[in-house]
Amino acid sequence: MTQRRDFIRKASLLAAGSLAAGAVEAQSAALSGKAGAAGTTGLRPAAAPWDMSWVDRVTGKYRMAFDAPEISEGAALHQVRAFLAGYNTVYGTTDADLSAVLVIRHKAVPMVLGDALWADGAFAGDEKLQDPETGEPAKRNPFTNVPAGARFALTWPDGALDRLLARGVIVLACDMALNGLTGRIAGRKGISREDAAALVAQHLIPGVIRMPTGIFATCRAQAAGCGVMYAV
Repeated sequence: MTQRRDFIRKASLLAAGSLAAGAVEAQSAALSGKAGAAGTTGLRPAAAPWDMSWVDRVTGKYRMAFDAPEISEGAALHQVRAFLAGYNTVYGTTDADLSAVLVIRHKAVPMVLGDALWADGAFAGDEKLQDPETGEPAKRNPFTNVPAGARFALTWPDGALDRLLARGVIVLACDMALNGLTGRIAGRKGISREDAAALVAQHLIPGVIRMPTGIFATCRAQAAGCGVMYAV
């Protein structure tokens, strides 16, 4: 009887897995307009300002999305770099063979802002982050423009955010979290929320794409064929 129960349980799990896989494939097909594609033929954004063109760039044979809700000393950047490097080491792939989508949301959103908004040291103080070169509390974004050999670097130079963007990694930022951060910036600088929002827009790292929420961005990447890793 025990063997029979084990067989039934395994068969049920296998069936559930097949149904789940079928559901994901169906969702991807519905969103893209054709099975296995990552485009937006079947579903178009209802209105501006959302730039969904990134979905059409999810074309690699191997696809992974990294969901980063925390800075965690740049753990998400390490994971993206390890994904690219691992496939290259094992299979001899190039970056063009892979599609990596990095979703920056919740408390991680300072990572996608330029040095000018790090200059007062508040973001570094929240996370006890050091300048890659001096080791002092960071008054610039420590996840971009990391020089080779920087003693206190939290990333490899080719795994810094700007380098990953240059390598074709798709970086999406949660607009809801950025809006929340706008209020903090306004309070720290003693400026209006509107002026703070303008600063955030001005100093968003080039190439980063705002999405309504990080949850939507992660779900959309999964529907485009990406596996999902929780990056902490």
